[in-house]
Amino acid sequence: MSDPSNPWNIPFSRTSFLIRLLSNHENVKNLRREQDILFLFERKQQGDQMRMLGGDEYAFSLALVMRALQDFGPLQYICVGGLWNGYSAQAKDYCQQNRIGLYNSSELSGGLWATKYWDYAKKDKDGNRYYSFKS
Repeated sequence: MSDPSNPWNIPFSRTSFLIRLLSNHENVKNLRREQDILFLFERKQQGDQMRMLGGDEYAFSLALVMRALQDFGPLQYICVGGLWNGYSAQAKDYCQQNRIGLYNSSELSGGLWATKYWDYAKKDKDGNRYYSFKS
């Protein structure tokens, strides 16, 4: 049965991980939660207001991005889950075009620092961008 305060059924372990990550991030201040999995905060360096959805999907699809926007309104970030979680190429493309940072937990910290937060990507040893694509 679905929890009305968490209709996406995100486990408490994922939510508490994100609380710790955001609370301890040096570029985040004034962290608040709404609707259990929606995080609101300011970025210190950039001085902007951010809205982030915390998810837990193995492969976050474009359909889930659209559902997230419908359910929670405008978002600047979507965290799809832990290191083993990722997103489809279509979801990443849509998010980049619409200035939404779509990241798993290994990418999120860097995305929180980036002025163009929707365009941040980790790089390999040769400087090539890489993403956590899943299908």
